[in-house]
Amino acid sequence: MVEPVEKDKKGGGRSANSAEPQAASPRHIWARTCLRGAQIAGAFSLALAALLVINSYHLYRGPGNGKVRLVEARELLPLRTALRENPRDEKLKQQIRQLDQQLRHDHFRREQLASRGGWFLLGGAAVFLAALKLATHLRRPPVPIPNISPRPADPTLTAARAAKSVAGTTLALAALTTVIVWHTNRQWQSDLTAAAGAAKATAAIDPAWFPSAAEIAKNWPYFRGPDGSGITTLTDLPTTWDGPTGKNVLWKSETGLPGENTPVVWGRHVFLTGATAKRREVYCYDSASGALLWKEPVSTPQGDRTEPPEVTEDTGFAASTAATDGRRVFAIFANGDIAGFTAEGKRLWARNLGTPENTYGHAASLTLWHNRVIVVFDQADARSGKSRIMALDCTTGEPVWTTPRPVGNSWVSPIVIKHQDREQIITSADPWVIAYDPATGKALWQAKCMRGDVATSPSYANSLVYAACDQTCIAAIKPDGTGDVTDSHIAWQQEDSGLPDICSLLCDGPHVYTLVFGVLHAFDALTGDHLWQYDSKAKFQSSPAMVNGRILLLSTKGTALFGEFAKGGFKETGRAELGEATGASPAFAPGRIYLRGKKHLFCIGTKDGK
Repeated sequence: MVEPVEKDKKGGGRSANSAEPQAASPRHIWARTCLRGAQIAGAFSLALAALLVINSYHLYRGPGNGKVRLVEARELLPLRTALRENPRDEKLKQQIRQLDQQLRHDHFRREQLASRGGWFLLGGAAVFLAALKLATHLRRPPVPIPNISPRPADPTLTAARAAKSVAGTTLALAALTTVIVWHTNRQWQSDLTAAAGAAKATAAIDPAWFPSAAEIAKNWPYFRGPDGSGITTLTDLPTTWDGPTGKNVLWKSETGLPGENTPVVWGRHVFLTGATAKRREVYCYDSASGALLWKEPVSTPQGDRTEPPEVTEDTGFAASTAATDGRRVFAIFANGDIAGFTAEGKRLWARNLGTPENTYGHAASLTLWHNRVIVVFDQADARSGKSRIMALDCTTGEPVWTTPRPVGNSWVSPIVIKHQDREQIITSADPWVIAYDPATGKALWQAKCMRGDVATSPSYANSLVYAACDQTCIAAIKPDGTGDVTDSHIAWQQEDSGLPDICSLLCDGPHVYTLVFGVLHAFDALTGDHLWQYDSKAKFQSSPAMVNGRILLLSTKGTALFGEFAKGGFKETGRAELGEATGASPAFAPGRIYLRGKKHLFCIGTKDGK
């Protein structure tokens, strides 16, 4: 029997019952291509997801719900314990530095993978879903179109097109993966280089190092100087200058962002901070020329996300004075951001302490004890339990100890004193003056004598702690007690007049001075007797200082008043004009006075030192 033969358009023919397969339609070819693309994207996404899970385990392991802290990494703990037992073991210190650097490298690399891997995973999942949906759509039979006879596809051409399409898709995905890996690796290398620089800067400073008392005394490292008294014993400082004409102004430099903090000085470096609601910066100037050596931003994820706190114009966002030990500088801002830098501008660490609930804005300055940054973080009221004092490790920024404070918000900067071989951190707030052990944070003694808004920083002289606030009193307290010493160790209290509101106390030994608005008051330092008052008819935010036995008062308009104690009252000996408004206290160095105006940092001195 002869089989029927069908002829094609060229006249050829084939058997109607031939077993030769028919060529696939273009829709099915594209469907298969999309399906393969979905398979590749899915495999990529699964592999990346597994990698991210493993990475997250290593990044977030440890106690609590935060990232494991480098200084508490389990690899470092036994070495740090051994170092506490053998603090002079240089080989052990070097091992800790090397391991710490390795841990930092790994930590930053994993942070980069966590931040970028999520976006890559999202992209892979999107490609997978889109390709799968398109493949499903293409596999459905097309809607018939009447009176159109589709031309049979050439099997050879169709196969070539399909192969080309698959190859193109595979190459595109391979290229995309290569770009992703290359870009990620490049970013990692860049970040590792930066991390290595920070780790190297950190490792260059011995974790157990801190300056000697003699070195601190030669500089002006904290608010109101090395002992927080506002007194300098330097005898080569000028007492006359004029900003508008440039007389005795060695240089002046722009100060960048606004701030009410005082300059701190160590050798050739002068440090300032400035801030607005959105930006925070630390500045370093050359003390000889005024050149800006570096400026660095201070930023933390938590500090950037939160709304800026409400502050008054007088306080601003950078009221707290920085602290330096010569090799490093530390700065804190109104939003709770705090950071440490090397003297050359390399950031060592940054963290956020939480936005403080402070009526006028955070203004307490930092101080240092050994290798620790002392932070008074008073806020809200005493019943809230939110106030605290803490010591942060200078090298890492991690808390060494934290002690709750039974006080409300204050604006008082702490001072560190040494009384009868016992070192103490002295603080003042409503309602307590409290002394703490700087090594452990344990409260040593407390006297209940403050009330209301306390902004005046304490002073120490004559083996007495002097503290004051504008609503209660000036009190002289013997710092050798234990526990509540309210009834036993307050040597005297003055409640009638001369109670300061902003400016800190000044004690030259025989006398205690307070500055209330424009009036200077003098008291007997041993009895509390009010001796006299002097109305300068000016306004002050800067705390009084003493220069070579002379009292220096710096008004908000930039007028400096020099004078001496006299039995009949304040004896004015001279005036000098800065030519610019100011609210910051002065800083001193050999032959130099550094004054911060609203727009410039001034260096006052004479070329011949006279």
